[in-house]
Amino acid sequence: MDYGRQVMTHPLLVEAAETLFVPACVYNNTKGDADERVLKSFGERSWNNPVVRFLNADRKDLIPKVHKDWSLARLVNAMIAALKASKRDVPAWLRLLAEEQASRQKGVRSAAFAMT
Repeated sequence: MDYGRQVMTHPLLVEAAETLFVPACVYNNTKGDADERVLKSFGERSWNNPVVRFLNADRKDLIPKVHKDWSLARLVNAMIAALKASKRDVPAWLRLLAEEQASRQKGVRSAAFAMT
């Protein structure tokens, strides 16, 4: 649930998902014939941890699925890789978000400088 609340709600990630991709959600923890069929078609288990896939029009993975690392940095980098794999342009703002997240993972430090 933290993945949905903390990562999937980041405003720039939402912008990327809505403008650069066609997002779809398949539930793996509810009853429903349609979701169960989709899970089976991708070899995914019910009640598994979240998985994000980037597919082409033939439902083939453009890049390996995103799982085990549920960080914003990982998902943004996957978006960039999927855009490149589909030979689409990567917006500068998405690259900057990836750089910012990489810096945060490494531990960003700040300094203040003054001039007189």
